[in-house]
Amino acid sequence: MLAIYFAVGALAAECKPSASGGTNINDCAVGKCELVGATEICTECKQGKVPINGACVAFGDGKVTGAGCKDSSGQNPTAASVKCEQCDLANYFLYKGGCYSTSDATGQKLCTAATTAGVCTQGAEGYFAVPGATKTDQSVVACGDTTGVTVSTNNKYVGVDGCAKCDAPSPITGATSLTTAAATCTECTGTKIVKTVTASGKSVTSCVEPAECKDGFFVDATATPNECTACTNENCNACTGAGEGKCTSCKDGDKKYLKKADGSLTGTCVDEAGCTTGSTHYPDDTGTKTCKSCAEGVSNCKTCTKDSGSNTVTCSACLEGFFAESKSTCTACADSNRAVCDGGADQCSKCKDSFNLEGGKCTSASTNKSSLSTGAIAGISIAAVVVVGGLVGFLCWWFVCRGKA
Repeated sequence: MLAIYFAVGALAAECKPSASGGTNINDCAVGKCELVGATEICTECKQGKVPINGACVAFGDGKVTGAGCKDSSGQNPTAASVKCEQCDLANYFLYKGGCYSTSDATGQKLCTAATTAGVCTQGAEGYFAVPGATKTDQSVVACGDTTGVTVSTNNKYVGVDGCAKCDAPSPITGATSLTTAAATCTECTGTKIVKTVTASGKSVTSCVEPAECKDGFFVDATATPNECTACTNENCNACTGAGEGKCTSCKDGDKKYLKKADGSLTGTCVDEAGCTTGSTHYPDDTGTKTCKSCAEGVSNCKTCTKDSGSNTVTCSACLEGFFAESKSTCTACADSNRAVCDGGADQCSKCKDSFNLEGGKCTSASTNKSSLSTGAIAGISIAAVVVVGGLVGFLCWWFVCRGKA
């Protein structure tokens, strides 16, 4: 409902016929009706009447003077008047040719406070109060109104296309010519989400479909409502979330290679030198540019280099348990307990943890030279202690008994 409410909230249209519940068709100028929420208002009346709280009222009516409706020079409306050009009373404000009260139901849909006579100072939900507006300016604008208003200070304030809720723009200062400032959208209509682009310290919002949230942005599903947020790494073309190491592809440029963390589907964007740091990866320019692990170029390879001319990957060191049979082949050691067998499959020079190197072979550190396990040795030791203890006890008993005899 919110999406529908604001989508139709500021559309100029023909007035509804009386039979359809329209109240302005007889007094409003052709094509000068629009909706504020579900309420029809008139923005310009036929001669002799002016809009007060959205309805056309005769220029001499007490409601007109009670709203402070005047022309731009401060004169009361006449028989030739069709709209108000200022609202010169407290709690009233000017909106599209009419004076509205913050205590009236229609006015409350636009503005919740008008503490300065004739000026809205706090927009209602879906609207923002215009910075620097005076009583001769329209002082409230719909969040989705991209036409906006130009105030007496020659500054223009606009909404954001497709925006349902927003924060007012910051006041424009120091401008010497017509300058435009847009509201900051916080929620969009329909299925669209807010996209924020920040450059040179300034942020600009727009409303986009989730499918359009790409090219360095991602849909942040943790935000309520969802948002289109920039990847943390400015070199990311696509990412899975905020934070470093979340890139899934990189933009063309200096840092165009995706270097993934071990076991991860995401990584960071680096230059060619960043790819080869530690010699564990090499730059791959086929398809999506990535830093591939040496093991992807040569199976079971740990460190490597790549020839830029031939694109050939040469392995300089194999993973633990493998040896370099050639510059492009890492072969498993014959004994699975071997960590290094750089002289050949059967020539072990280093064993894995918990194994000892003896005579070119790897034996378990838990086995002694007599082939008895540490468990067996412990059992024998305990049995020996029991036997010795029993013998000592017997001898003590024997000598004590003999002494008494």
